Amino acid sequence: MAGRRPLTPLLWRFGGAGEEGGVTFVLAPFAGGSAYSLADLPPRLLRPGDTALVIQYPGRGPRIGEPHASGLSGLAQEAARDIVRHAGDGPLVLAGHSMGGVLCYEIAALLTEMGRPPAWVAVSAARPPDRQRLDAEKVLAMGRGEWLAEMAEGAAAAGAPAGADEFADMVIPVMRADYLMLARYRPRHGPLSVPLLALGGADDPWVSDGHLAGWRAWTTAGFGYRTLPGGHFYYRDQGAEFCGAIRNGPFREEVNAR
Repeated sequence: MAGRRPLTPLLWRFGGAGEEGGVTFVLAPFAGGSAYSLADLPPRLLRPGDTALVIQYPGRGPRIGEPHASGLSGLAQEAARDIVRHAGDGPLVLAGHSMGGVLCYEIAALLTEMGRPPAWVAVSAARPPDRQRLDAEKVLAMGRGEWLAEMAEGAAAAGAPAGADEFADMVIPVMRADYLMLARYRPRHGPLSVPLLALGGADDPWVSDGHLAGWRAWTTAGFGYRTLPGGHFYYRDQGAEFCGAIRNGPFREEVNAR
C-alpha cells in the first residue's frame, strides 16, 4: 500500500487515490489520538480501488505547534468541507473510535445537509451524543495523578502496560483539550437519515452494551450493533473482524463487494 499524504492539514490520505466508484473510508481517531493511531487499519480495510481518508487533529504530530480544536462542531464543519473536496464519487463510509465516533455522527449530519450523505456510519466504543461521561469542570480540575490514572485505565483497556509517566507532560495537554471538547459538546442535529452501526468491546469500562444500543435513537434508517472481545481499544486485537464490520455496515453485506 502507498504511504500517507496530507491533502489538507486536517485530512490525510492513506494508500492510493482510489478509482472511480471506489469506496472512500473516512476514519476519525479517539481523544488524545492522531492519524498515526489508525495507520494499521487501511491495509486491512481497503480493497483495490478504495481509499482511506484519516482525520489529523490539530495540536499533535506535524500539527503540534497549532492550537487544539476547541469545539467538536467546528471540527466537524472543517472535516465535512475537506471530505466533500477530496472524497471520490463512490460510496462514502465514516468510521470513528470513541470521540471519533461522535465526531463522525456530526460530520454525517453535515454531509447530508451538503448533499453528500455517507452510505453509512460506524461508531466504535462511543457513547451516544447525549450520554457523554465527561464534565468540563471535573476535567479542568483533574491533577497530574488523576490524568495518569485515566491514562493507565485506558492502557489497561487496551491490554497494554501503562508505562505512560514519562510521556505524561506531552500527552496530558492533548487529552485535556480533547476531553474538554467532548465534555462541552452538545448535539445540534437530530437522528441521521443514513444507516448506523455501533461497535464496542465486551469489557469496555467506559462504554456499555446499553450505550451501543442507545445509538438506535440517532438514526431513522437501518441500525445494528455488536460487541467484540476486548476493552475500550478492542479493535487493536480484533483488526480483521473490526474492519470487516465497518465494510459490512449494519447490513452485513460488504459495500461494493468485488
